[in-house]
Amino acid sequence: MITIARLGLLAALIAGPAWAQTTTDAAPDATAPAAAAAEADQPDVMAEMKSLQDQVKAGKRELVEQQMQLTEAQAAKFWPVYDDYQKALSLFNERRVNNILAYAKAWNAGPIDDATAEPLAKAALAIEKDEAVQMEKTYDKAKKAVGASKAVRYLQMESKIRALVRFEQAAQVPLAQ
Repeated sequence: MITIARLGLLAALIAGPAWAQTTTDAAPDATAPAAAAAEADQPDVMAEMKSLQDQVKAGKRELVEQQMQLTEAQAAKFWPVYDDYQKALSLFNERRVNNILAYAKAWNAGPIDDATAEPLAKAALAIEKDEAVQMEKTYDKAKKAVGASKAVRYLQMESKIRALVRFEQAAQVPLAQ
């Protein structure tokens, strides 16, 4: 049986390689090659992210199945809602990693000026808003499928898992200079 903490740590690996491949301890004059390398590594980061998502997927589904305790009729209605939400989360993860990569490229180049920071911040905020809207839609669909109490239970599990992932991401990304 896979625990939420273990699942969260596995999922957190999604963003870790993105940052690790783009950070450098090199001297300031070496940042231009590092930024170019970050761009070249982006397809590798996305492939790695998708691979990790696939590894986590089965364990997460197992955890949700155990915690939801659905009847056969409820399961038939719930799992399509779950699958749709997982597809949406995958797209949010991709957007978030792209934003982290853009930030890493800027960070590696030196102090981040306002002109660079503004679009990065706007993109990060847009991801948060869009993810919240998606969660609300998912709750409405889950509530119709399994009732409010089980829909809440599902959102609580998703929120806890996402919090673990987001904590790990945040811990790996340095503050703007």
